[in-house]
Amino acid sequence: MALKIPADLNETFVNRHAEIDPTTGAPVADPVFDGLANAVRLAREQAGMLANLEKAAMADKTMTPEANVVRVASAASKTGERVAAQLDVARTRAMAEIANIEKRTSSPPPPKDSVALSIESDITRALASMGDKERADAIAQAKAQGDETVIAAILRRPAMVSGLGEAQLEGIRHAYRQHFHSADYARLQRLQRAVEAMEKSGRLFVGIIKSAMDTPFARQAAIAAREADAAAAHASGA
Repeated sequence: MALKIPADLNETFVNRHAEIDPTTGAPVADPVFDGLANAVRLAREQAGMLANLEKAAMADKTMTPEANVVRVASAASKTGERVAAQLDVARTRAMAEIANIEKRTSSPPPPKDSVALSIESDITRALASMGDKERADAIAQAKAQGDETVIAAILRRPAMVSGLGEAQLEGIRHAYRQHFHSADYARLQRLQRAVEAMEKSGRLFVGIIKSAMDTPFARQAAIAAREADAAAAHASGA
């Protein structure tokens, strides 16, 4: 079987997306990032321990090859469950943080009074009445001038209200986050890339677990072990 640990199963690929302090050059402490990296580190370490167990088991002549395979498969099952739980916790926490940032930065604050709300409605009606080029020019000008009133009127309503498509609306939202919430936007991007790196490592780890558990030899050995246990139980009860 010879389990192999891929080089990509490494927390370095998560840590590379962490924010770096420009003064010290060290990663900025971030519990969410740390959770992702620590989960991947656990996966890497446990995969290494499983590979070492397999190597030792295959060299153990005091037990049958079938028994050794079952021992490794059993250890892989337990290891997989334990590590998967930690990966899920870290990912859930990161996705919650991503959702929080997206919600908080999706649009400017709501109008403070009915007058401001009425102005927003007038803006969206005006945009909806324009031709595509005229509307695009007006939005481009609002972006260039940092006109938060126009941007707010667009982002806080469905795309069709302003005569836009969904892709156009999300493009404006993206630009808004980048311009008005640059720090949050940068962290959002880093978190998304870190989650992608963690998920890749998670898939590699699952592959290792499956290779230890789900092989014809392992299945046959497990069946043989169960049959032997059943036979022994029957004999002892006879």
